[in-house]
Amino acid sequence: MKHGEAKSQTGNPSFSVVGVPAHSDLDIGVIYTHEDHFMSQLLTSLAQSGPDLNLRLVLVDNASANGVSAWNDIFPVTTVIRNEQRLTYAENLNLILEHTAAPFSLLLNTDMYFEPGERCLSRMVRFMKQHPDCGVSGCRLYRADESYAHPPRRFQTLRTVAARRLGAAWLQDEVQRYLYLDRDHRQVFDCDWLSGCFLMVRRRAFEEIGYLDTQFHKYFEDVDYCLRMASSGWRVMFNGQTYCYHLEQRASRRWLSKDAMLHAMSYWKWLRKWGFHPGRHVASLPDDTQRPRRAA
Repeated sequence: MKHGEAKSQTGNPSFSVVGVPAHSDLDIGVIYTHEDHFMSQLLTSLAQSGPDLNLRLVLVDNASANGVSAWNDIFPVTTVIRNEQRLTYAENLNLILEHTAAPFSLLLNTDMYFEPGERCLSRMVRFMKQHPDCGVSGCRLYRADESYAHPPRRFQTLRTVAARRLGAAWLQDEVQRYLYLDRDHRQVFDCDWLSGCFLMVRRRAFEEIGYLDTQFHKYFEDVDYCLRMASSGWRVMFNGQTYCYHLEQRASRRWLSKDAMLHAMSYWKWLRKWGFHPGRHVASLPDDTQRPRRAA
């Protein structure tokens, strides 16, 4: 593991395996704390979205009150990890990565939904196999109201923050830049980072760059991980040829909320770590589609 990068520091949670372990094409990580209203539709739709794949669920019980036994039998094999105390999002994702072994791992928010007929998981695994130099990928995301959620994004600048918070018309060109509105969202392209609610991670890339940086308690852990992937030569790729739904709460959009404060604190940590021009750690050419590539 590279100097200065995060190691898993999650204590000694207990874990158990339900079902008969076998070779898995894709390990899927889900964290449960108290989101009962999302879990059944998420896991049932997930299990139907890769009918040609051997799927394994890695389910983290984040010190919940009710436990996760109600969802143990939806997948043929489920690894249950039980935390004695609640951990942050990044810490839980690291727990999941510790317990994965498949060529690809899918890190998911709980508030997700998959159209079974779309076969999103099958399409994404096929995409990763077709792009062996891709370390992490994501797909199109739609909100509950069918609006597009813009999962691929460019790195934020202070101008980006001002544009998104103030909504001033004279800053809208910055919003367009940030959200890749100059690109067709049904196509495939390289991007700076992807929304952490859906990250498909290549095992070989994870073994090289390590765990998520747990100094980001909430927000920017996904931005940081994508930049570390790219700075190590792995591609960060958006696959617009398939989709799923993110029923997001968007709590950080409220100016004075706790989530908005957490977002600001994480952005400050991000700036301290990478500076105001993070792209310099990756791009050797001005066009962000022409980054150095890892040999397949």
